[in-house]
Amino acid sequence: MRCQKCGTPVGKDDLFCPECGSRIEQKSNTKVVVIAAVIMAAILAGIIFWVMSGSSGDAGRSETKSEDTKNKNDSSKKKQEKSKESTKPETVKQPEEKETSAAGYILPESDSVYLTDADIDGLTLRDLNYAKNEIYARHGRRFKSRELQDYFNSQSWYTGQYDADDFDANYSQSVLNDYEKKNAELLRKKEFSLNSGGYPLDAQ
Repeated sequence: MRCQKCGTPVGKDDLFCPECGSRIEQKSNTKVVVIAAVIMAAILAGIIFWVMSGSSGDAGRSETKSEDTKNKNDSSKKKQEKSKESTKPETVKQPEEKETSAAGYILPESDSVYLTDADIDGLTLRDLNYAKNEIYARHGRRFKSRELQDYFNSQSWYTGQYDADDFDANYSQSVLNDYEKKNAELLRKKEFSLNSGGYPLDAQ
């Protein structure tokens, strides 16, 4: 250490310069200690930051990997399910029996659409006769035939209101719509084409 005034070397325990007598200012180690502490704190903070960021990065990667794995598993499951579905035999829808329709009609739409030959193909002689009379029964016609009357009495939708002769003379033309008139004629022709006398009822 030297005198700050004259530059003469002095001992570290000297209070005054032996050459010029000036007071020797003892340099404090406080600054060095403070600087060293700051540097250590900075290094420590850097280490902590690095460790924390590294851990969170790993966690993030782990989470992403886990999510990717989950997505792959879900995709794999969906493919397996789709594969199973494709190997299932298709259920063949059986044609509904015309006589067992929900409303109990042989031809439920005979009052709202024009029937074609394709619509009535496969009907028996009896079914053709019943389907033809079903059109009249919808409007409350009663029947002289015990067979027909018993059949329609068993239908939940049927309410007999008019005697056969009364209905035929006074109501058939006014209450039947165009669909019903055309369809009744089609059914009658088909019935008589299968049997020249039509379906043999006890009486009509």
